Amino acid sequence: MDKTLRSILWILVILVCLSSFSAGWFFLAKERLYTRYVDLEKVFKTKVEEFNNQIASFKRENKELNSKLKMVEKELAMSESKNRDLESKYQVLLKEREGVEREIARLRKGKVFLEKKLEDVESGQFLAGLLKEKVSLEVELNRMKDSLEPKDSEIERLRSEKTEWDNIFSRVKDERDLLKRKLEDSTKVAEILSKDFLEERALNKNIKLGFKNVEMEKDLLRNKVQELEEAVGQFKERLAKKEDIELQISKMERVLRHKDEEIDKLKIALERQSRSNAELRAEAYHTPDEVDLPPIVLQRERYDSSGSTSSPVRRVNASSLLKGKVLTVNREHNFVVIDLGRLDGVDGGSMFDVYRSEEVIGYIEVIQTRERISACDIKDRKMGFSIEIDDLVVQR
Repeated sequence: MDKTLRSILWILVILVCLSSFSAGWFFLAKERLYTRYVDLEKVFKTKVEEFNNQIASFKRENKELNSKLKMVEKELAMSESKNRDLESKYQVLLKEREGVEREIARLRKGKVFLEKKLEDVESGQFLAGLLKEKVSLEVELNRMKDSLEPKDSEIERLRSEKTEWDNIFSRVKDERDLLKRKLEDSTKVAEILSKDFLEERALNKNIKLGFKNVEMEKDLLRNKVQELEEAVGQFKERLAKKEDIELQISKMERVLRHKDEEIDKLKIALERQSRSNAELRAEAYHTPDEVDLPPIVLQRERYDSSGSTSSPVRRVNASSLLKGKVLTVNREHNFVVIDLGRLDGVDGGSMFDVYRSEEVIGYIEVIQTRERISACDIKDRKMGFSIEIDDLVVQR
């Protein structure tokens, strides 16, 4: 039993050491994970702030670009409307010019016709009239040419303005395309930033889950350590009880040794007294010192008709049976200690009946013997009875 208790104690100590080592290791791992989690959370917050700042700046730039785009579109619409007006004016002037050119062509034809007529007509008055008409027509022609010159200059000016507006329109279109590309780039960057933000959030969730798992493992280890500490406490209590029992047993052994010494002294005194009485009887009756006693015959116990042994009263009163008493009772481990040992001829496996007031209340089996005492396992007891100290035990 001592070896088993020591082995159990060593196993418990090893388990406590392993649990403390694993708890320390998990605590350090938890601290490392916590510091890593804090660092990652800081980095995550800084990145989120940077992403938010970038998104805000991109939004501002997007708003500015949208406002610029709207302004450019307005200017483009205005320029297109001006261009349409100029084109309409240009078309009107072209029509007027065509009409003037047709009129000049008609006048030239009339002039040629008149010149032919002047050649045909030789009269002076008619020639004079024709010359006057010619002069008036030339004056009208010059006047019409003079009136066409500002219109031609206006047409040239309108053409130059049209080319300028075409250039402005092309520049506005280029700027609009550039703004559209910038807007598309900003939207793509915002999508990339949102994806990175979602990935960082998922990583943060995974880290939080790992931290919760570590906390759960830590709680389980704490519970195991508490269970081991409780088991160690129970083991220490049992060791203390065992030490108390061993102290009681040692006290009882000392008492039994003292009683054995007294019994030995009484035996020696009785032997001396018997020798002195025998010498006195031999001298008184003139008989020899040695007397031959008849042989002692042990008769078998009688059985009744049912086949059972003799009554408990006869077994208790029988002087040939080994008898003793119960010294201690351990109800927790279901064993008793009796005042019979190896010196009394008790061996392991011996069976004893337990009596109280000449009534059998149970039987026990010897599991460990010493010189004057023996430990016995309680095998059976009568219903309503329990083995107590000072109960009588008789060997079967």
